[in-house]
This record gives sequence, structure tokens and C-alpha cells, in this order.
Amino acid sequence: MVNLENQQRLFEDIGKRLKKRTECFVIGGSAMLYYGAKAVTKDIDVVFDDKECFDNFLKILKEIEFKVKDPEALYFGKENKPALMERGSERVDIFYKEIITFKLSESMVGRIKMVYEYNNLIANVVSPEDIILLKSATERAGDRADALELIKRFNVNWSIITKEAINQTELDKPLFVVFLYEFLLELKEDFKADIPDEVLKSLLKMSEKEMVKRLKKKGGFVK
Repeated sequence: MVNLENQQRLFEDIGKRLKKRTECFVIGGSAMLYYGAKAVTKDIDVVFDDKECFDNFLKILKEIEFKVKDPEALYFGKENKPALMERGSERVDIFYKEIITFKLSESMVGRIKMVYEYNNLIANVVSPEDIILLKSATERAGDRADALELIKRFNVNWSIITKEAINQTELDKPLFVVFLYEFLLELKEDFKADIPDEVLKSLLKMSEKEMVKRLKKKGGFVK
């Protein structure tokens, strides 16, 4: 398990070793640590939108004795899996541009208000709304509990959630809205999360539209 102090210490170590300015986007439980919404997290989750920065970050992790691990056990059957690195009880999941069914978007980057500099490593912490969106994409153990905690702690702007769902379909991630709808529906029904009904209705409508499109493309839709 990793707390905020551990995470920052690792980022500082990496930042000192990087030879050029390197930007990453902190997501998941790692981002929740900065918001004080979580005390510890199982892994450090980061995303890169630049391949050279992604490669340099991996290189530094190997230099400080992190070992490459197969991500299939944690992300079985999922697309766009991260590079997985481990050192003892520390694990880092490193994504490049796409996070399972979600694509790092300009709108997501534009919502970032929390930035930390660790020498040459610049850590951009995504918004609470984007943490929730990405929790629905990764759908790992504990993601629903984390999303519920964010909904309880923050005044979630649900307009951001629905607009980003639309944006992801335009970025050729049509199935994201389906997973998002199912994720939020379960949160509301099973975890009693305070999610507006109109948000779920809007996402359901989008989901049905995308599923019809998918069936038509496969030739399985009959009027």
C-alpha cells in the first residue's frame, strides 16, 4: 500500500533522475491521495500523452529496481492495458494516452487545477469528475467504493460527466458510455450514491444509441 508521502517520495526520486521535463497525469487512487479522499492506495496510476516521456519514465523505474509485471492478471481481457511495474509492495500502473475504454482528452486536461513539480517530473492531478469517469473505465476491485467516496465528498458537476461521455464517443470510444452507465447505475442502486436520475436517463439514451450503431455495423440489427 502507498500513502501520499510514499508517492511523493517516489515522484521526487524519479524527477531527480529524469534528464528533461516530463509531464504525467495522476489518476485513480493516486489522485485521490492529493484530494485527501483516501489515506492509502494499492497502486500509483499515471498516464502519459507523450511516448518519449512514457518511455523515459519506464526507464527510470527500471533503474531504481522496479520489475516489469504482466498486467493480464489485473486487467484480464481488457484493451489498452498499462505497463505494470513492481518493487516490493509498490506498484505503478503506467498508461499511454488510453486508459482501457477511455482516451485522455483535451477537455480532461483542461479541467486540471492541481499541479505538482518534482524536479523534472510534473504531476497533473485530474479533477474529481475525471477520477469517477476513469474508475468506470478501469473497473477494478474497490473502484465503486472510491467513486462513492468522491460523490460524498465533492459537489460533483454531473454536466462534466455527461459531456465527457459524449466526447469519448466522438474520440472513437463508443463503449465507454455503456460501461459508465452500468457503473453509475450500480452505484445508485446498490451503494445508494446520490446520482441524479436525469444523468442516468441521459447516459442510458446514449448507451442505447451506441449499441444500435454497433449492431448495425455487425449486420445484426433488424428493423
